[in-house]
Amino acid sequence: GIDQIAEKAAIGTQMMIDLYDAWLAPLGIELNTSRVASERGGHISLVHPDAARICVALREISNVIPDYRTPNSIRLAISPLTTSYVEVWDGFARIRDLVSTKKYETVEGSGSRVT
Repeated sequence: GIDQIAEKAAIGTQMMIDLYDAWLAPLGIELNTSRVASERGGHISLVHPDAARICVALREISNVIPDYRTPNSIRLAISPLTTSYVEVWDGFARIRDLVSTKKYETVEGSGSRVT
């Protein structure tokens, strides 16, 4: 039911925030989403000066599908019906690895304001 779907979205976004705290905050990425579950939906927003390039590299190199929002936001969502918690973990590990190695610097930004 809808309550279970909402619960999985809340658990998934909390997992994303926990992984952000552990892995991405130390890399200079900022959280731009409320930490209060009732104040957010099924996505989180991260801020980084190279967000556009990171989003392109996530798609091209890491097989992670984010959304990009100008000027500097990476939007990540859990689709509760199809996304597993293992996929959330793996996706955040890929983001961490891409940013920590600066491998995202090997791609050009898309020039798009939104992906």
